[in-house]
Amino acid sequence: MTEATGIDQLMRRVRIRDSPGDRLGTVLTITLLPVPIVSALYASHRLLAGTPEAGGSGALSYLIYGCVNLLVVAILYVILTPKRRESVFVFHRPSAGEVAGSLGAFLAGLGVYQVTARVNAVLGVQMSGFSYSLNDPMTVFAVVAGAVVLAPVTEEILYRGLVLGALTDRGIGSVSATVVMTALFAVIHLPNFGVGGTIFISAWGILPAILRIRYENLVGAVVMHVLNNLFAYVIVVKLG
Repeated sequence: MTEATGIDQLMRRVRIRDSPGDRLGTVLTITLLPVPIVSALYASHRLLAGTPEAGGSGALSYLIYGCVNLLVVAILYVILTPKRRESVFVFHRPSAGEVAGSLGAFLAGLGVYQVTARVNAVLGVQMSGFSYSLNDPMTVFAVVAGAVVLAPVTEEILYRGLVLGALTDRGIGSVSATVVMTALFAVIHLPNFGVGGTIFISAWGILPAILRIRYENLVGAVVMHVLNNLFAYVIVVKLG
C-alpha cells in the first residue's frame, strides 16, 4: 500500500498536465534522457566485450539507441495527460501534399549532404563512416530495426513533437524554435557522427521541422526521416 502511494505521489509530481512549454525543464530532461542511458550501455558493452572501440561504432549500437529511445517515448506517453498527448503524438492520415512534401524533403536532404560535404572539406573535417557489413542477417536486423524504424519515429516524437511544440508554446517563433530544436538534435549526434556529421544534421534537421510545422503532423517528417536513414544506413552501405 505504501509503495503504491509512493508511486502515485511520484506520478503526480512528474505528470505534465499543463502545456509542455510551461515545463521546459522537464521536457529537456526527458528528451536528453537517452544520452546518459545509451552512453552507460555502450560503456557496459565495451567492458563486457573487451573492446576499446567507441560503443556507438557497430550495428548493435543503433538497435540499443532505438530501444532506449522507445523506452523514453513510452515514459513520455505515461506522464503526459491525454490532452497533452494530442499535442505531442501528432499522428493523423497525411494528405497527398504532405506525402509529396516528405518525398521532396528527402531529395532535398540528399542535396544538403552534398553542400555540407563541401563545407566540411573546406573546414578540414570528415563525417564518421559506418563500420558494419550487411552480410550478416543479425546486423541487417539491428540496423533496420534501430536506425531505420525506431530512431526516426522516436526522434520525431521527441524533437519535432515534444521540444518544438514546447518551444512554440512558450511564445517562441517557429523559426527560432526550429533553430534551437535542431541545434539540440544535432549536438546529441556529435559523439557518433563527429563534427562533420553534426554540421550536416544541423542543416538537414530543419527539413522535418518544416514538414511538422507546415502540415501540423508528424507523419510526413517520419516518412522523410525513414527514407533518409534507409538510404544512408542500408542502400549506401550495401552499394559500398
